[in-house]
Amino acid sequence: MNNEAIVIQLLLQNSPIWVAFMLGFVPALVASVKQRPKTRWYLYGLLCALVAWPLVMLPTIHALLLRRRNDAPQPIGQRRRADALALLKEASVRSYPSWIAELGSKSRAGADRHHYAYRNLRPGEALELVREPSNASDDHAVAYYHRAVRLGFVPKRHRWIAEALDDGLSLTAIVENVKFNWIFRRRARFVGTRIIVLSDRR
Repeated sequence: MNNEAIVIQLLLQNSPIWVAFMLGFVPALVASVKQRPKTRWYLYGLLCALVAWPLVMLPTIHALLLRRRNDAPQPIGQRRRADALALLKEASVRSYPSWIAELGSKSRAGADRHHYAYRNLRPGEALELVREPSNASDDHAVAYYHRAVRLGFVPKRHRWIAEALDDGLSLTAIVENVKFNWIFRRRARFVGTRIIVLSDRR
């Protein structure tokens, strides 16, 4: 009888802790309904309940009002790239695979093109094709530009792109994939593109 009295007394003395543990489940249950990780919301609620149990309302309301990241509006650049990649899948769109040649050489301004591509190019990014007929090494030269930075050239084997531009076709390029260097991780070693035929003005 004495042992039972001691156990009951201990439970009564520690009841605030047990209440805190139970109240911690309230925001966790809300997070579960909202399809969010439950553990951190439980710890959030438990911490508030241990300080003062009415504070458990704070994480509960937080869990109710916080929107999922997937529901948040996409940044304009990210949405634009997603639209460009969706365009490539359209059956009516004519596109051809290519890549940026001479990516390893320095730009005219001395910028490291590998590093620039790593920082600025993602699948779906639009590139400008600029014909360079006066290029000393290749009279069929077509350069890739991104924000006024010359990244490299269309491969020589794809000379049809220069001829198409000369014939009046309107072409543009979209980054299809970017491969990064395994050793120097902040550098892109390859940028694959798709050449899109926008219109034929001939």
